[in-house]
Amino acid sequence: MAEGSFFIKSNNDGCFQLKQRMHPSLFESFKLVFDTSRKIDIEKNMYNQFSVSSKADIQTVINFFSFSGLHSLIGLKGISYIK
Repeated sequence: MAEGSFFIKSNNDGCFQLKQRMHPSLFESFKLVFDTSRKIDIEKNMYNQFSVSSKADIQTVINFFSFSGLHSLIGLKGISYIK
């Protein structure tokens, strides 16, 4: 399971980030799903990390989770998005 978060950086830019220990090929597929060329970072030589911060990229992520009918945001992620 990957952990995904919406957050605001110290410079007030909005961001979305996914992080997971395994499956680097899964993270490469996120670039296709979200139609971006952002590189996948490796954090602490353990975690794959996918991050986007442009308004267009974040809107693509929101559309994917909110309007596809397949992957709705639920639980704390849904609550944090609404706030």
